[in-house]
Amino acid sequence: MGKSHKTAQKAQAFQLFCVFCVSLWPFLLAVIAYAPALNNGFVADDYVILQRIDMMKVQPLYLFRVPPENFRIVSYAVFGFLKSLVGYDARFFYAVNIAIHAANVALFWQFLAFVLNDEFVSRTAAVLFAVFQAPQEAVMWLAAMNETTLAFFALLTLLMWWQKRYVMATAAYAIALFSKESGFVILLLIALVELKQQQWKPFRAYALLLIPTAIFVAIFLSTLSTNFMITNGSYTLGTHAILVLLLTLHRLVWPWLYIVLLLVWITRPATFFRQTLPRLPLYLACMVVPMLPYMFIAYQRSLPSRQLYLCSAVMMGVFALLLKPLERTTLFRIFMIAFVGFNIGYLWIRKDAQFEDRAAPTTQLIAALGRHTPQRTLVLNFAYPYPDIARAAALAVPGWRPDLIVVNEPCGDCLQLRWNAREKRYE
Repeated sequence: MGKSHKTAQKAQAFQLFCVFCVSLWPFLLAVIAYAPALNNGFVADDYVILQRIDMMKVQPLYLFRVPPENFRIVSYAVFGFLKSLVGYDARFFYAVNIAIHAANVALFWQFLAFVLNDEFVSRTAAVLFAVFQAPQEAVMWLAAMNETTLAFFALLTLLMWWQKRYVMATAAYAIALFSKESGFVILLLIALVELKQQQWKPFRAYALLLIPTAIFVAIFLSTLSTNFMITNGSYTLGTHAILVLLLTLHRLVWPWLYIVLLLVWITRPATFFRQTLPRLPLYLACMVVPMLPYMFIAYQRSLPSRQLYLCSAVMMGVFALLLKPLERTTLFRIFMIAFVGFNIGYLWIRKDAQFEDRAAPTTQLIAALGRHTPQRTLVLNFAYPYPDIARAAALAVPGWRPDLIVVNEPCGDCLQLRWNAREKRYE
């Protein structure tokens, strides 16, 4: 009896260990996928944010002078906290952003588990979202941290709303609105949740949501005339938004959605025609919802990768639902291995190199300034169109100040640093 009892305990402990490992590996995959970013250094606007952190110590309401940055207070708070701890050491900033991504994977998994009550779908979606490379800019560019923080509070809002914890849902929603101005899309996501539950909430629940929404609208309208994203034409109303949505959706799903549909069609043709195809328009509509705040973009024909972060979570949920008929099949395992392997490989080999190149003009400028005593310096052929980036980067070097940096302008008897784009260094 004693031996059999110990054997049963060991078997139970091993089973719990296996469950723990299965539960942990989506988060490990998230860390592994984005680990190469740790040594990339700050990129472009990161330095501007770091400079503004110091300005906000003197002028706490400074961000309200440069809207829509006033709706990104959460990421500024993260920057400010980390800067107070580690200064200009970018590794810790990336580690925190990767941790936020891993937390989003956990929240996404938990939310789907509640809503769908299907462990296969929720776990599969979490794994796919952990490694999907399409929204990589949100994790690998620190200035785009507002997307990961927005997703965190959006998912927390939805989770609390589903659990009927309306005060906490409203609090999370309010913080989301000041993570990024696109946070109001959470109201549409809540509407989708309502359609799933098919149950009206108490009036006070909806009334609570109106409070932060009204505050957000009032601030947005009062700062609209000075919102540089509007005044410089980055976003404009027009029918081009439809083309933006269609092109973005195609680029986002290519080629994986088509592969998933092909696999289901070949192996489960009856399921494909009875269930998959009829539901596909609804699934695509749900994927479009998180894109709506960005659809009027005017400076390119499709949305940048950072703006696809929350949309990618929805898309991975759709993929998991579509893959459900292949549960416990060898074909499903092959697909998952291929998806995870390709996306992690793409992040490590291609995207990491791209972000290193994007960071080079400023990381190399800092290295060049560090070899000289602080003095008036002319930076020629600077890779970014905004001179403020070069000036803000100078603060990373002890003794240097932004006013010492002149970019592509006459400077008289100045130290000259010329950017060589081919060699990725200053001469």
